[in-house]
Amino acid sequence: MFEEFINRYVIEGNLVAVTALHIGAAESVFQPNGCKNPFFRNAHGLPLIPGSSLKGAMRSFLEQYLSSESGRDGILKETNYRTEICNEKNPCTDIKQDETLKGLLEQRAADSGEKLSEYLFGTKGGKDGKLCMVCRIFGSPLSCAKFSIRDARVDEDSFSREFEIRSGVAIDRNLGTNVENRTFTTEVVPEGTKFSFQAVLENAEEHEWKVVKQLLRAMELGIIPIGGMKSRGLGEIKLTDIRVQNINHTNIVKYLCGEEVAFTKLHEEEGRKRHVPGVEE
Repeated sequence: MFEEFINRYVIEGNLVAVTALHIGAAESVFQPNGCKNPFFRNAHGLPLIPGSSLKGAMRSFLEQYLSSESGRDGILKETNYRTEICNEKNPCTDIKQDETLKGLLEQRAADSGEKLSEYLFGTKGGKDGKLCMVCRIFGSPLSCAKFSIRDARVDEDSFSREFEIRSGVAIDRNLGTNVENRTFTTEVVPEGTKFSFQAVLENAEEHEWKVVKQLLRAMELGIIPIGGMKSRGLGEIKLTDIRVQNINHTNIVKYLCGEEVAFTKLHEEEGRKRHVPGVEE
């Protein structure tokens, strides 16, 4: 699937904390002010959202969405991809039970990599591939991810270098009362804090790009929370100012020679695709 360059979508935007946000860090590494649950920081002590946190939240949402009837009907019925979304009990690929897959992995022929790629991703157009849509985009134990997300760095103009400290107490679930001497503190960034967002989608087919755009819309609507303590009201974020750089076979040479490939607003790009020159809308 990656033997040749087909396209590369670079996606940028801003993540805005609609509510306070907590991304946990290991207490043995970070102990600011003795806080029990410190926020994840970079080497300069600034808050950082690891790309893995964003990717995990987006993958989890996509699994739920495409497992629903609306998700299957809206996207998967338009493709020849596997319509069932995998899970731990029913993975896309299982080396122990799939003899064909086992044989392909044991091959050492010159074209064995190509055959394995076709078995997992299917032939051109996505036919007969073993991987479900989620694994095609986010990767699996046997395939690289097409979609990668960078660490989100804080916009220092939106952050006063002061974290909020939220204190809490443990609750006895049987009695509904506080548990004596069981208190904790959690470090959060305040609402309104902004972070950078950058993601890259490699060699995407049309329907894979469509799925990623729907994920971006979900982020834009604020329906993919991240971080800890979400049930307590933390973690709501929104993706704003979404822009896309589309590098493909028509401009890759100019791009590599140093010419600029402009970013386009996501909604402007969609509007241009819907409009056919010479045909009134």
